[in-house]
Amino acid sequence: MSTYNSGGYSTRSCQHLPHSIEALDLSSASLTPTLASLRLHVLSYLADLETRLSLLESPISSENLKAKGELTVEEARAWAHDGLQMLRSIRNDVCSHLPEFHFENVHSVENFVKYHIPDVPALPDVRSRLSDVPDAVRSRLPEFDLSDMRSRLDDVRSRISDIDFHRPLSYIPTLSSHLQSLQTHLSSMELPHSHYFRTFAPSAALSSLLDKVLSSDLVSELSSDLCGSEDGLGKAAMDIARAVKRSLNGSRLIHYVDLPEKWRNNPFVKRGYRFIPLSDWPRLLMSLFTLHNETLNIHTHLIPFLTWTIALLPISQISTSSASTDVPVVTFTLFALLCLLTSALWHTMSGCADPHGMEICARIDYVGIGWLISASVGTVVYYGFQCYPTACNIFLCLCLAMGVSGSILPFTGWFNQYEYRLYRILFFVTLAFTSIAPLAHLAKLHSPAQMFDFISPIAPSFASYIAGLVFYATHFPECYLATRWPTVHWLDWLGGGSHAIWHVFIVLAISQHKSGMAQMKSGIGEMCLAL
Repeated sequence: MSTYNSGGYSTRSCQHLPHSIEALDLSSASLTPTLASLRLHVLSYLADLETRLSLLESPISSENLKAKGELTVEEARAWAHDGLQMLRSIRNDVCSHLPEFHFENVHSVENFVKYHIPDVPALPDVRSRLSDVPDAVRSRLPEFDLSDMRSRLDDVRSRISDIDFHRPLSYIPTLSSHLQSLQTHLSSMELPHSHYFRTFAPSAALSSLLDKVLSSDLVSELSSDLCGSEDGLGKAAMDIARAVKRSLNGSRLIHYVDLPEKWRNNPFVKRGYRFIPLSDWPRLLMSLFTLHNETLNIHTHLIPFLTWTIALLPISQISTSSASTDVPVVTFTLFALLCLLTSALWHTMSGCADPHGMEICARIDYVGIGWLISASVGTVVYYGFQCYPTACNIFLCLCLAMGVSGSILPFTGWFNQYEYRLYRILFFVTLAFTSIAPLAHLAKLHSPAQMFDFISPIAPSFASYIAGLVFYATHFPECYLATRWPTVHWLDWLGGGSHAIWHVFIVLAISQHKSGMAQMKSGIGEMCLAL
């Protein structure tokens, strides 16, 4: 931690650092010295960062700090305060996980070796001088006992090797992730150019050493094993507890870097995240009516859901139209409402600190998307094959099978992981491509021109789905804003990014599809006009 004195800040770490870590000549062939060296490098880097960030957190005037853009001095101090909290958390973890040498208050490997094995002159030098030593003096010298030297060497070897490497090595990926999160936070604000704030990046020596350890096969193997172990579950629980603490038990919004790994879905949205314990479900429910980065994501689907649900009810004056009693229209509307409801539910629960509740709602959201796609294809099949009941039933069963698969696959372990995001998109695109088979059959039964004329009323909905998917897949516009103006977070306070735009296109596509169904009702070809 740090304390402010009149002469500046004094920084302390969990152990006194040597004046120069470069003096340590640690061999990369030995795990213990390498990890100890990494520990010293990280602690030295954090100590330097703490000193500089503490200056920003201190009561300084606006003349001494002029942040770029619209950031105020108070925001700069808050930024520095958050950075210091992250820094101190990392330092505590480093002191807890990485090894240090507890050998008679010795602070380096060299001192430890010298303490146990005193300096011995080179053997040729000893031999050359033995003849010059008087017999009286030689008789008083201690005997050189080779067995004693061997025991000392064995003691050194046993003490250095008597360390469990599983815990420190399994922590290395976490350390790398936390340092990256700290760097992301520190780079979120532009500070005036000065020698004190020139860079917050780690030194080349630290980066090189960390990369060396991370790239080792042993770390990769341990990290893989850790994913399914109790230690991994314990780390996840600690990350959740830390995020809940940062959010003051859900009473304030936190940043992207504060979130546990499972909650990180869009790296371009830096702020405005809820993290509310499930036990405080009234606060989670009331977040529907507060401002955060999911506000528009929720209401772009919740409002259409409520509007169309009311229109579908028998008590509604809007529901008296003949179209609302048409079975295909009602069926499609119900599946569309399911999609909108599950989407609003997921975006509400995305701010829940309970991993099981959050993740199951994310998977239910995918189920709603799958059934909307299957229902959309089903309406084309129903109206297009009115004169061919056998083909109609076959293709409707295909739509049902795709809907069921869209209800099962989202509950597999990998489906909701961020790194498989493109595979999720590909799966839903594949669901939509199931419409190619019935459309090709319609073109064969009639003609390609008649088939295209038949589906032309719902072509605008296809265009809307594709346009929305482009925004969803590219993270535009937040990916551009985050790189063009990294210190300005225009969309984080309300949402309004790519996901909300995608929602708007989905609602538009549903509306366009419902309108097109009225024209598709007459079927395709002259034979079906009388039906």
